[in-house]
Amino acid sequence: MELTPLQRNVLDKYETLSKSLHNLDTTIKELKENSSSESPEQVLRQLREIEVKIALIGTLFKGSVYSLVLQRQAKQNTKKV
Repeated sequence: MELTPLQRNVLDKYETLSKSLHNLDTTIKELKENSSSESPEQVLRQLREIEVKIALIGTLFKGSVYSLVLQRQAKQNTKKV
């Protein structure tokens, strides 16, 4: 079965999200392993950096979903006219 461009785009976004979450997991594991040699302030700074990256990923994901919804609505409106 052939995927539509929209389906391919959504799957690509999920793949990107999956890779980002995997990288986040790796980073958290590294923080856990290295936390004994770092001060709490350093750990908090690193966690804030991760938090910013997660927020960016979330924003990009929400934007892509919103864009897909708008595209779908536009196609439905075009079919009705």
